[in-house]
Amino acid sequence: MTNMRFPFRRLPDDLGLMVLKTMEYHEIFRIAYSLTSKKALSLVQFLGLSLQSAQIKIGWPSIFLDFGDSTIQIKWKEGEYDEEMMSFDDIPINVAVTTRKNSLTFDFVSMEFFPIFEIASFTWSNKGKSIGQWVQHIYSIFRCDWYEATFHIGMIRYDIQSLRTTFPKLNKTVISCFNNKPNEHNIQSAQVILRAFLPYVNDVQMFSVRLQENVSLQHIGMVNLRKLEMHDPPNLNFGDILIWNVEFSIVHTYQFSMRDMNRFFKMWTNSSFPRLRSFKIYGKTIVDWNVLLKGLHLENERRLETEGAERGMEFIIQNCYGTLAEIRVYNDIPTNVSVHFTVSNSR
Repeated sequence: MTNMRFPFRRLPDDLGLMVLKTMEYHEIFRIAYSLTSKKALSLVQFLGLSLQSAQIKIGWPSIFLDFGDSTIQIKWKEGEYDEEMMSFDDIPINVAVTTRKNSLTFDFVSMEFFPIFEIASFTWSNKGKSIGQWVQHIYSIFRCDWYEATFHIGMIRYDIQSLRTTFPKLNKTVISCFNNKPNEHNIQSAQVILRAFLPYVNDVQMFSVRLQENVSLQHIGMVNLRKLEMHDPPNLNFGDILIWNVEFSIVHTYQFSMRDMNRFFKMWTNSSFPRLRSFKIYGKTIVDWNVLLKGLHLENERRLETEGAERGMEFIIQNCYGTLAEIRVYNDIPTNVSVHFTVSNSR
């Protein structure tokens, strides 16, 4: 009896939905994943399962599905030695699935709740489908308000049409290039990804991405992004930052100057950056308070201390519209400095 298969496809639709509601997420997903029955897939789609987020990685392809109390991680294995994918048309040799279910248990000795995790692993067949087909299929199954994709810049060749077809509703794009000497192919790949998604995404995050004039930091920053985060941007020109139109910005760079930050603050007090809510920069510099605060009218200032040691300073400034902003400068490690600028919600 244990080897008998449940005749799910023969059930009436209403009974089929009732059965689906009793299943674990990975069991429901496997039914939709099988592609053996259009009826089963339509029932899963009708169920309207909600995802908190879906994170897709391209290069060594995988997807992480977060349902809140449960997660599913899917890894498509490329070749016997798990090679880097070459295109979205690649067909994986198999599919590794890991599920994790979070719950609470009550300890009657301590009278406290403790988290417990149930983890299970499976291996599924590839069903003869390519990476691109699987990603599109997953998009069709769930209702999700946040899709993000990480693109590794390597051997894979990207084109704008296939990117937009495979990822029709991205919220966040992450681009990483850890090649010490990026070649022309690496640079062009990053350009293609940015051109494909900049008009549509909310957030962009980049790691060591070298840009060209046709898609520069100026172009990226002038798009109405919610958040832009950059790590080790080559040849950063602070003048590019001064024309950004982003709500939340984070820059990790090799070095920056107090003079540039002073210019940034003065421009904000004179009504520049109307959409800006927060700007953070990390890098090497020498803190010179006279240069940083030159010409600024400070509403308030105080020292920032942790465990009795001074870690930095905090200042409050005001722009021409009466809006307040907080400047925090942390320099607890010599020459390694971070400046956090946060605009207040109230005047």
